[in-house]
Amino acid sequence: MTAENNTTENKENEAAQARTEQAEGEPGGKKKKAKAKKMKSPLIKKPSFFSAFSLKQMDELVGVDIGTTSIKVCSLKTIKNVLTVQNIIKKTYEQDLLSDGHIVDLDFVAQELRQIFSDNKIKSKNVACAMSSYSVITKKVSTPFIEESALEKMVDAEVENVIPFPIKDIYYSHYVMGVDPEKENMMNVQIVAAKKEIVDGYIEAFNMAGLRLQILDVDIFTVTNTIEKLYGPRDFSVVAVDIGASVTNIAILKGENIEFTREILMGGKYLTGQIEKTTKLPYEEAEKKKIAGDSDILYLFEDFIFNISSEINKTVKFYLATKPKETIEIVYLTGGSSLVQGLKEKITEDTGVAVDVINPFHIVSEDEDKIGIYNEFREFMAVPLYLSTRVTDLT
Repeated sequence: MTAENNTTENKENEAAQARTEQAEGEPGGKKKKAKAKKMKSPLIKKPSFFSAFSLKQMDELVGVDIGTTSIKVCSLKTIKNVLTVQNIIKKTYEQDLLSDGHIVDLDFVAQELRQIFSDNKIKSKNVACAMSSYSVITKKVSTPFIEESALEKMVDAEVENVIPFPIKDIYYSHYVMGVDPEKENMMNVQIVAAKKEIVDGYIEAFNMAGLRLQILDVDIFTVTNTIEKLYGPRDFSVVAVDIGASVTNIAILKGENIEFTREILMGGKYLTGQIEKTTKLPYEEAEKKKIAGDSDILYLFEDFIFNISSEINKTVKFYLATKPKETIEIVYLTGGSSLVQGLKEKITEDTGVAVDVINPFHIVSEDEDKIGIYNEFREFMAVPLYLSTRVTDLT
């Protein structure tokens, strides 16, 4: 959301290309001893934890969101200078696809990806995906203005101090966010790290599916960037809430910066499970009742709504306590359970802040009537749709 720092971009691109070649079994040289690897790091404006190096222009990048219990796919294409939707797919599963950020069964996910692309006649093999922010560690540090070489050493030392894993087992990356608004002689730097086994699992799953993973992003970054694309930077703070199946991600944005992030280990799967247990219905039918807001089971929603709203309110109060001069004007919701009946009203009641559910399809250039066709997918598609727009980062 601010200008990129590309000082070391060429070297990092070459390293990313070598990693992709090794993952695909192509010539990449013998692997060296395991060590921490730095990756291309446009973490705010173009938040990509892993970005492969593209040698030729692309006209289509397929966004893929692998969630705990679903795979969502969206592909956009520019036709006569108009960005249009080509594919929207959502497939739900009873078994978990992710556990603690890891893909549980690489063979199964690869097979499902291959089948989805085949069934929907998606020709492009270039994909972008997003990891769960639950599996990523972020750290914002403030430092005096220093040369890139000194900054690299500072980041290395900071990673050693704050990341709770052996440095040889992680990938990490950093991004210069800009001047610290409270200290004009200092700059803010964002550090992001993830375990190598998680990142490599994504790369392997897509390779097994016959697809080329060009970008590996972080889900909450894609949501905040979607909000900026839709509404532009604001002079006040806003809250982004992505309610997934197992994790609810919260981020607070001020202007072009992410000021605060938090994960709550509760999502829509909890409510579906309560419905399933009470009604004795199979998972798929319970999920439909949740989405429809069936009047016979609305009493089951109360606990879920109370917990989600309470945690959002705690987050808002904590942020405002640490920044008493700031104001929060709106909460933006997305994710599969963002339309649960009564949730918006409860959040507004608890926080005193207006609430809106974002419609990511307003990013595309199509008219309102056509966008209306996608309404049933709007709460599911913020991540894969934004990922598909990132084709411009690879041309």
